[in-house]
Amino acid sequence: MNAGRLLSVENLDVDFGVYRGRSRVLNGISFNVDKGEKLGLVGETGCGKTTTLRALMRVLDPNARCSGKILYTIAGQDKDIYAMNAAEMLRLRRTEMSMIFQDPTSALNPVFTVGEQISSVIRANLVAKQESFSKNSITEKAVKALADVFLPDPERILESYPFQLSGGMRQRICIAMSVATERNLLLADEPGTSLDVTIQDQILRLINTLVETKGMSFILVSHSLGVVRKTSDRICIMYGGTIVESARTADLFASPRHPYTRALLACVPKLGGAGIAEGIPGEMVNYINPPAGCRFHPRCTQAFRACREIQPRPVALGDGHAVSCHLYATGS
Repeated sequence: MNAGRLLSVENLDVDFGVYRGRSRVLNGISFNVDKGEKLGLVGETGCGKTTTLRALMRVLDPNARCSGKILYTIAGQDKDIYAMNAAEMLRLRRTEMSMIFQDPTSALNPVFTVGEQISSVIRANLVAKQESFSKNSITEKAVKALADVFLPDPERILESYPFQLSGGMRQRICIAMSVATERNLLLADEPGTSLDVTIQDQILRLINTLVETKGMSFILVSHSLGVVRKTSDRICIMYGGTIVESARTADLFASPRHPYTRALLACVPKLGGAGIAEGIPGEMVNYINPPAGCRFHPRCTQAFRACREIQPRPVALGDGHAVSCHLYATGS
């Protein structure tokens, strides 16, 4: 299925300047995405999933500070995203990468019609690729993009403003804008979080179908293990700005290794009842003053001295399964 590496993130750190100092959110994030691969980023709210996607697109707030490397493969050569100038980064966003943001209401401009917004995306892509176009050809591409996401009467929707449409329709328009032109990598930040469960399922199925049809690589951010289980080839579990475990989807659910992954799976409600999950005791990481060592150790029932003092490094368990935990580094 995969035909080589498309994206490689190496030791990515991101912190933000805030009133009380620096909020150290991402701490040594590393992962890869192959061509045609679907990757899920999973974790509690506030663990750094959205920050990771925004770092990939280089659309973080001005008070953010980044270090590490994000290598994107173009024509067989690795290009460091944070070494690109503004023009190179703009071309990358217009021709290679696209992102579906979490809230379609804030992602769409209320004072422009849907047609104007989709057309501007298509036009920017064609200009960046130095391809000729006409107004009619752009309109045809916009209509096709809306039809691809199963929106009825796309010609009418092109003339509509976002506030005239439902939340589900606005989210489909955001998807249409992301796949209206040929891209190699699609990023999706919890695309169904503001929708009811039936529409959310339709949206996720639609994205999955489009990704497979177009042969795109895909990174899906979600706090739902059930969602990524259905849509991802591989999963990275995030906690407190770190990746604690990564594995092929089937392997991770069959044999979770990190204490946090196990605790997260134990929180999933069972259809057959069997009591109510208690959740994970403790609080999320304070990024202003994060704990030394493993960031999960204050909430971990298996923590010992090394966990409190030394940040664990990823330990390869074979077949692409890796876990950042001292239990495995010490052979326990």
